[in-house]
Amino acid sequence: MGQLDVKLLKGPKDKALYIHHLIKDLEALDIMLKEGLIEKAPIRIGAEQEFCLTKKDFSPNNNSLELLKAIDDDHFTTELGKYNLEINSDPLELKANCFSQLHHQLKNLLDKASKVAKTKDTKIVLTGILPTLRLKHISQDYMTEVPRYHVLNDALKSSRREHFSIHIKGVDELSLIHDSVMLEACNTSFQTHLQIHPDQFVDTYNWAQTIAAPVLSSCANSPILFGRELWAETRVSLFTQSIDTRANSFIHNEKQARVSFGADWEKGTVTDIFRDHISRFISLVTIEDHTDSLELLERGEIPKLRALQLHNGTVYKWNRVCYGVGGGKPHLRIECRY
Repeated sequence: MGQLDVKLLKGPKDKALYIHHLIKDLEALDIMLKEGLIEKAPIRIGAEQEFCLTKKDFSPNNNSLELLKAIDDDHFTTELGKYNLEINSDPLELKANCFSQLHHQLKNLLDKASKVAKTKDTKIVLTGILPTLRLKHISQDYMTEVPRYHVLNDALKSSRREHFSIHIKGVDELSLIHDSVMLEACNTSFQTHLQIHPDQFVDTYNWAQTIAAPVLSSCANSPILFGRELWAETRVSLFTQSIDTRANSFIHNEKQARVSFGADWEKGTVTDIFRDHISRFISLVTIEDHTDSLELLERGEIPKLRALQLHNGTVYKWNRVCYGVGGGKPHLRIECRY
């Protein structure tokens, strides 16, 4: 959820206004698809690299905001936990040596962060789950002091109406009841973004689903959480349960979690995927200033579909559909969380 100016969605008036703009965003997206306004070429790639900040003994270091200020680079941004940061790469055309370019940029940015971190007695560690994390590190004292994280935490707690329950059984077993969304801060990942031709989106999305299992099996690297050996890739279960807004009584029926792989092949258009998300998952947060996407289209402007993007930012599919605007041109992409 990249937007900073969010607030808790509460009261019938707030909710009605937000749903009104969600519907307009869906209508605007349908119009852009029909009129060929969504960018079809060139195709681009991008990536997000999250990483952990530790002390010399590799225990979590909660100085992300201090480090972010010292790095002073827009490629870096905060994460939920004070001991994590994230790099957002520049988009690159999918051609020639684009993967080498992506690797080179990420390496240079990580080197830059490492040099600054050394001046703050901090190490940078790339790992799915930092093995030195302990229960004290998931208290709200370790939540990054950025309003959107606290608003999201309040929204998820309000929606669930009970504490978050974690149960993961592997070699060892972990059962835990926790009072905040901070369990999600245990996870870091490398996420890839692939721009998709709008006419081929649903077929390509289904291919992304098809290859998920073999790709994930080669990426699995996070068995340890709070000193217990759990799944070969504990992040899958931890992410699903850490922000699950379902009450315990719903977990074993057909109601999907906000973090999920999906239950069927997608059909129709990309708008149908968004519609399904809106129908399945209640909206949690909103923004102060809404814009009318249909009015913007009528004036020849490209809407950012802020209401739709905000809702989409609180639904965490393993292959997530994304809409964006770059250089004044709208595009569609798939964010892969393998």
